[in-house]
Amino acid sequence: MDNTMFGGNAPPLPQWTGAPHEIIQVQAMLYASLAASLFSAFLAMLGKQWLNRYASTDMRGTGIERSRDRQRKLDGIITWYFDYVMESLPLMLQIALLLLGCALSRYLWDIDATITHVVVGVTGFGVLFYIFVVVAGTAFASCPYQTPWARILRHTHHTLRRIPNTLRQIHHIVLRGCYIPRHAIPLTLPISSDRLRSWIRSARSVQARQLNQQTTILDSQCISWILQTSLERGIRLSTLKFLSTTPTLAEFTPALVSACFDVLIDSVKVDEHNPVIVQGMEQLAEASVMCLFLTYSHLSIADPTSNSLINIRLRYREIFPRNLDFSSLPFSHILGTTHGAIHHGVELPIKWQDYKPTNHEHVVVAHGLSKLSWYESQWRQVPPLCLSFTLHYLSQDSLPPPSVIADCLLIIAIDLGCDALQTTILGERCVHVW
Repeated sequence: MDNTMFGGNAPPLPQWTGAPHEIIQVQAMLYASLAASLFSAFLAMLGKQWLNRYASTDMRGTGIERSRDRQRKLDGIITWYFDYVMESLPLMLQIALLLLGCALSRYLWDIDATITHVVVGVTGFGVLFYIFVVVAGTAFASCPYQTPWARILRHTHHTLRRIPNTLRQIHHIVLRGCYIPRHAIPLTLPISSDRLRSWIRSARSVQARQLNQQTTILDSQCISWILQTSLERGIRLSTLKFLSTTPTLAEFTPALVSACFDVLIDSVKVDEHNPVIVQGMEQLAEASVMCLFLTYSHLSIADPTSNSLINIRLRYREIFPRNLDFSSLPFSHILGTTHGAIHHGVELPIKWQDYKPTNHEHVVVAHGLSKLSWYESQWRQVPPLCLSFTLHYLSQDSLPPPSVIADCLLIIAIDLGCDALQTTILGERCVHVW
């Protein structure tokens, strides 16, 4: 075949007989919008079924067993990101609406300019308004116009803010030379029956400790849920008493701090710069103060950049100003210590000679003061109220319990500049002296 095949007459080119390309583009966006809308409706019905399954009570037993069963379901919802799946429903509807607006704008572009300008203007205004809502929800957590994108951007912002603190901690560990020794089982050596039995007992103890740790996590989450949802004074009081007797808070939820603070502000009011206990809530106020001090001091070390810790400081400073006088309250020592820890730089004249705690309360307070001393020493210096506590109880004729003595010595070591490491086991201390 050459240029003489058709004798100078070029054959006609095949013409497209289908729909115009503009119509295909419009229909593609319209069908995508329809598919997103139908899929969001399908997912909404499945979510309703899942929530009905979660709300059903399919277990009988004691209140503790039913609370743990409810907490297991809640942990499953958090583990499988159920809230993110449900928050994707409005996101899909928003995308479907955007596709519909774009499809209409493209379809009307070649038909009528006036109608096109109106549709494009309304669609553009909606997009700008949505961007404004996302920015406002990201910048201000109290903004009522929250969206899934605002939550994602806020979480990303908090993660980026923690990077410098994490780098400082890594730098601190590298310079100090802190390490955790690891003991390996010598598999190449002959294993005696006694050694084998000791390893089996050790493995069983580790398994029992892990099971106990899981139960402790469930109990901690149940306590937080009860304090947030229950308004019965008796239930709150018994829950706070149980929390104050917990031997360790290694796996407690940060929401416990906010829950204890909510109980405190319900039972203690500020009247003309004077804190006053609400009538009939004396025991509840005392228990909430002890639990707030216990959880706040632990969270200060466990996660000093926690959102719960930052929020509790802001809320506390708004309700309880710096210049309050707690001397009229029966639990002025513990509340004054907490007040001084949250208001950095405030030193209240606490008279420890008037403080006569029980042995258990003494252990809890001393342990909390050692944690606050370690936390404050990372940024400033050991608070004088912690040193006065140590000086007073170590100078008594009858010494306090051994755990209190260990915490007092730990406070002294921290004040001298030693590197103090606190383990998660109550009563175990470790100090590196350089």
